[in-house]
Amino acid sequence: MKYINKDEISEDKTKQKEINFNRNGMTITSGTEKVFAKILAAEKDIQYHIKIYQNQPFDPMGSNSTRERYLETKFKRVSKDTFDFYLIYLQTNNSIYLTRTNRRFINE
Repeated sequence: MKYINKDEISEDKTKQKEINFNRNGMTITSGTEKVFAKILAAEKDIQYHIKIYQNQPFDPMGSNSTRERYLETKFKRVSKDTFDFYLIYLQTNNSIYLTRTNRRFINE
């Protein structure tokens, strides 16, 4: 057809799949929960992102957790190790994993 571009069809096959994680480190199935970490997977590349506040990994159990809706947070791409430590922290609430996340984040 004249109105369909073949390049647009090939782009649909390369769409990214997104996996979101909530404050407990569990995958999110509904869109109503807040996202703290996510994985973006394409055909050739997997990207890991965690929530950042003031250039530090955001602590959802910390002192700023009650002001979360008003804070200016964003997502930043990190290595797999940093992402893994952050997810373990979200799941276990053990602060040593947040410390390890911060150390790896600084070294990136």
